Amino acid sequence: MKPHILIYIISTLFLLNACEKKEAQSQESKTTNLVAVDTMTISKSTQGLKPSLRLTPKAQEAVKDWLLYQNLTKRLDSLQGVSLGTVKNQISLLISTFDGQGEAEEEIVDLTPDNLETPAISARLLSVETKLKIANNYAQKTEPNPEEIVNAIIELKNAVQNLNLQINENFTLTIEEMLKLLEQEVTDTTSSPKTEKPTPITPRGKPPVKIFKPIQ
Repeated sequence: MKPHILIYIISTLFLLNACEKKEAQSQESKTTNLVAVDTMTISKSTQGLKPSLRLTPKAQEAVKDWLLYQNLTKRLDSLQGVSLGTVKNQISLLISTFDGQGEAEEEIVDLTPDNLETPAISARLLSVETKLKIANNYAQKTEPNPEEIVNAIIELKNAVQNLNLQINENFTLTIEEMLKLLEQEVTDTTSSPKTEKPTPITPRGKPPVKIFKPIQ
């Protein structure tokens, strides 16, 4: 073999080896950076957060078997004060839950309780899903901004509070219903017979005798 051909082959091998090392180092650097980003802590914040609104007893009874709502409310608290990796995982699970309900509705399988199937509640639920996906977009950035993620989570929690408000309102009495109940109470009161006070009876069954003292 000619010397210059041998030199060319050896040079090519060195070049290929160098490229492979550089690519491996680049991949390792990306992996290390990804792990470092996922360990970032998403701080807790209440700035701009609406006061917590609990469901009324009737509303709680209505949503107790609604899996979408139960998963949503249980995972909200796991979106702050944890690592970015945890936030990504929790948001991903919630999005999957929403997608699952959407697919079920397309297959004419209704997963929402009948007494919660109202346009107002559906609109609030859509708002929650939109806020959830916005938070996911911020979390999935190559260089995520913690402040943006925190603000997005606050917006998501506020959307859930609005949903709770609408669910509660769905079980409150209308003015017409309250007036009807009031009218019924008045009718029942006026129609009930008045009871007369019984005449006191002596032990022998005779009316009591009145005794008048003489005037002195």
